[in-house]
Amino acid sequence: MNKRISAALCTMTAMAAVLAVPTAAQAADPYAKGFSTSAGDERVVVFFDTLERPKGLKVILRRKGGSAPVATLTSFTPHIKDEDICEPSCGDVLPHPLKAEVPRLPELGEYSVDVQYTGTMGETVLHKDRATLNYRVRPYFENLKAANGVSFTSRDTVVSGDIKAYDPRTGTAKPFTGAFTATTGTVTTPLTADAKGHFQSGLTVSGAAGSEEPGSATTDVRFTAALPGITKDALLGVPVTPVAAHIALDSPKLTGAFGTESKVSGTVTWKAPDGTWKPVPAGAAVGLGFHGGTGTTDGAGRFTALGRFAGDFVWEAESLTPWLDAEPATLSVDTTPGFTTSHLSAEIDSARKLTVRSWFTWGELPAGVTRLRMDVQTSADGKTGWTTRTDLGVTTRPGSDGADAAETTFSNPGTGFVRLRYAGSPDIHAPEPAALAIPRRTETAITDFNAAPEPVKKGKPITVSGKLTQAVPTWKPYTGGLVQYWFRATGATYWKSMGSSKSTAGGAFSRTFTARESGIWKARFVADTPDTTHFNSPYSREDEVLVTP
Repeated sequence: MNKRISAALCTMTAMAAVLAVPTAAQAADPYAKGFSTSAGDERVVVFFDTLERPKGLKVILRRKGGSAPVATLTSFTPHIKDEDICEPSCGDVLPHPLKAEVPRLPELGEYSVDVQYTGTMGETVLHKDRATLNYRVRPYFENLKAANGVSFTSRDTVVSGDIKAYDPRTGTAKPFTGAFTATTGTVTTPLTADAKGHFQSGLTVSGAAGSEEPGSATTDVRFTAALPGITKDALLGVPVTPVAAHIALDSPKLTGAFGTESKVSGTVTWKAPDGTWKPVPAGAAVGLGFHGGTGTTDGAGRFTALGRFAGDFVWEAESLTPWLDAEPATLSVDTTPGFTTSHLSAEIDSARKLTVRSWFTWGELPAGVTRLRMDVQTSADGKTGWTTRTDLGVTTRPGSDGADAAETTFSNPGTGFVRLRYAGSPDIHAPEPAALAIPRRTETAITDFNAAPEPVKKGKPITVSGKLTQAVPTWKPYTGGLVQYWFRATGATYWKSMGSSKSTAGGAFSRTFTARESGIWKARFVADTPDTTHFNSPYSREDEVLVTP
């Protein structure tokens, strides 16, 4: 096999963004694909993943279960953490979450967080219950310290600090007294704060876990304190002195198809002061870096991590814990031909056309393979009766690694499921077909259609009317649907668009025109933007009107 880095891995993120572009039907809400919201410590944070702040952005707080707003937040600043600060050499400017401070509220309890902004057409877009703010008297830790570092040969230290109880209604804090806990590894130790909220206690650090702070040569002690309705944590990083260690893999070689995963397992030992090698305690992380995930050791020093085949590389299993000083263990990997699919999506339009899209990545393809083809199949129940409707595929080059997107459109087969199934060379590993539900839209129809009066004198008004209905699931009137009117003059071979109107209460629609010439009238409902939930209706019945001099 050739040794090369797959181009697919370099372009996956960009292509995923292309596949996620909103359709025109979603244009009214500039963030129809969603945004994140969190709340805590008298603060609300929203993240829209854009450099441009949403117009008219507001956060509205309501008592949980209530409807009346109790506070509206309109002042936002970038929520930047230390790890988010970028040096000038970083290049691109990245979007940051926006934070808003919660004013003092008179009552403790839970508050619902609603987010509001202005849509692309100037309308108000309101997303309710995006998060819950737990507004309570809360404990917090200060001045956390460890008297000394630890190692496998010396696990004891002395931890100290202060705990206070903050009341958000007054903005004041008092000492927190009484019981709380400190946790390391899987061991939780009860501790007590004195009348001033201070504590100092001996602690034996357990396990072999590192820190939540990337790259830190410390192990975390998690302190936890609780007050009515709320619990708060704080981390203290205790310095760790590493010991000599060794990573032994169960096998030095691995073979698998491109895009598949395989377990990589082994044992991690450390050298004790007496020269013997002992299994490391539970919690030591071992990672495969760019080629896979991370595993942690159990009580016997055993670990298992998942690696993904992306070419003929040498994988390295390396220690990710500050407790150990170990050289990476290498694994020789032979990748055989294969491909993967991802970002499978199905979209149905108002004209009953189903569009299926997918992203392909491939590697190590044999000579003679110039296209990867997947049969597009549908089934009523997603389990049996699969029928091939069309195919979907990408052009490749023999022996190359690559990535590309493909799509195909065909007539809607009705409700059910769609999947992609490879029916090509057995020498190329293909993914198992996964079923995806076909999006559903509501059927519509026009009834009671009429053009009157009949006959009508030229220059006089003629009214075209009818009733628009929808199947939800039984047939009911549809209010607010856009109905288009069409006319074909007697002797003509083409239909002329005569404008549109919206159905009113009870599904009724009508529009008055000036009678010019004899001909046939008809109408149909069109699921126009931003309607993404209905099918276009069939044309109404045709009604011929005679226009007299």
